[in-house]
Amino acid sequence: MVKRKSLISTFVFILVLLTLTSFAVAASYPAPRGFVNDFANVMDQRSRAEIQLIAEKLQKEQGIELAVVTLTSTDPLDPKEYITGLFSTWGVGGPEDSGLVILLSIAEGAIEVEPGYGLEGVLPDGLIGAVIDQEGIPHFKNKDYSKGLVNMARAYANILAGEKFEIKKEEAGGTGWLTSFVIFLFIVILLRRNRKYPPGGTGSTGGSGGTRRPVIIMGPTRTPGPSRGGGFGGGRPSSGGFGGGRSGGGGAGRRF
Repeated sequence: MVKRKSLISTFVFILVLLTLTSFAVAASYPAPRGFVNDFANVMDQRSRAEIQLIAEKLQKEQGIELAVVTLTSTDPLDPKEYITGLFSTWGVGGPEDSGLVILLSIAEGAIEVEPGYGLEGVLPDGLIGAVIDQEGIPHFKNKDYSKGLVNMARAYANILAGEKFEIKKEEAGGTGWLTSFVIFLFIVILLRRNRKYPPGGTGSTGGSGGTRRPVIIMGPTRTPGPSRGGGFGGGRPSSGGFGGGRSGGGGAGRRF
């Protein structure tokens, strides 16, 4: 009986400790300052103002809330864990879950982007990652954090407005040369085959009739970029905080 009470007491103690720990972690999230939250103080004033205008336009025209956050560190949490907790605590996106958080952590050399449930269709993880790779990482590696964040914010806003984001092909030295070689080899095989077996004829020296048809090589088909019609509407004033938005923990992140 005594042993059982001891086990119960231990269990209650652990439960209370975990609860207090969760409260401590939640309390570590800073209060939002608005759309632009440069807690690490790594952005210039002009860039803050530019992102502010982008965010205000998104909220006014589509009811989408964009939060850009910079931190010196997310310790003791991993940047991905931190952005998910921050998203939930701030409730970015409101009742429609139409929020987008961009988090830059300097000490960890990390950039994380997480969309709300309402934006996962138009901003799939792969597209989010492509924007980070092309618009953010080159600048973050040079410690030009302002330029990278502005470029990313603008790119996501354009995508949400229905514009197509052009994903750059891999540079030479990657797998691009292999793809080109395979296509070239395929063309050569087709040409040799048509020379040996011309349409409408027999043999390899012209045949007895029939017009040679051109060989058409189809290139890779591009998938149309996601588009968005209309908007969510019902945005809150930019001077206030967020509230109610949820995220499924998706998105993408990189280290630089």
